Formats: sequence, structure tokens, C-alpha cells
Amino acid sequence: MTDYLIANTTRYPHETIDGETLLIDSETGHLLLISGIGPSIWDRLVAGVAAEPLIAEVSVLFGAEAGTACRAFLDALADAQVVVRTESVSSPASALAWPAAYAPPVLERFDDIANIIAMDPIHDVDQTAGWPRQRRDAAG
Repeated sequence: MTDYLIANTTRYPHETIDGETLLIDSETGHLLLISGIGPSIWDRLVAGVAAEPLIAEVSVLFGAEAGTACRAFLDALADAQVVVRTESVSSPASALAWPAAYAPPVLERFDDIANIIAMDPIHDVDQTAGWPRQRRDAAG
């Protein structure tokens, strides 16, 4: 059985800017940053990709150590539930370009942004009436 991975874009809205992919965990408010060749890997994960062929492709393009780093990166994404394992994907990733130079894929997590997001007054809304009505216990 082939092990496919697909990005959990429902929980992790994302945007790639200047070669780095930013993800926000919609459940916790944590900010995740993907860098190195990680954004190129992420592009493939959004569509869904078979893990082993992806690791093999990275190994061929950038060397065995890069393949090992790719595997560790995919495992870290799976452990964080940023990607989910599935038995198949509806439309596997097409051939996408790789960067000319190799930099190890990196996943960083920033917890301090969660506190800032929690301070947003929209989190203090009345669940029945909605924005802009504050919850009674949040009103001052």
C-alpha cells in the first residue's frame, strides 16, 4: 500500500511569501513557518503526494542527506497534524519546479502569536448574536 500525504488545509490556512510558507493553526492560533526546500515540498502536499516517491525525487536531485531530511520533515509535519496520511489522493501533484539550490526543509513553530490572536476582540463575541456583540462576561 502506498503511503500518501495531503496537507491539512482546513486546519492550517497557508500562504507562501518570499520563499517561505506561513501556516496558522486555526485551532490553537500557533504560527508555523516552513523554509528551505520546505515550500516546494508543501506545494506538492497541498495536492497530495506519495511519500516514498517524493523522498526518492529529493534524494536524486539533492543527495541522500536531503532525502533523509525530507523524510524527517514529512514526519514532523505528520506529527504536528499539518499533513494527514491517506490511502489515495484524487489528483496527485503534477510536476512542479524545485529550487536551484538546496537548503534543508525547516518547520518552525511560534507560540507567542497565539496569545496575540487570543487578544483579538472577535474572540469575545456572543456566540448567539455574533460580531460585534461582546459576550456578557467579556463586557467591561
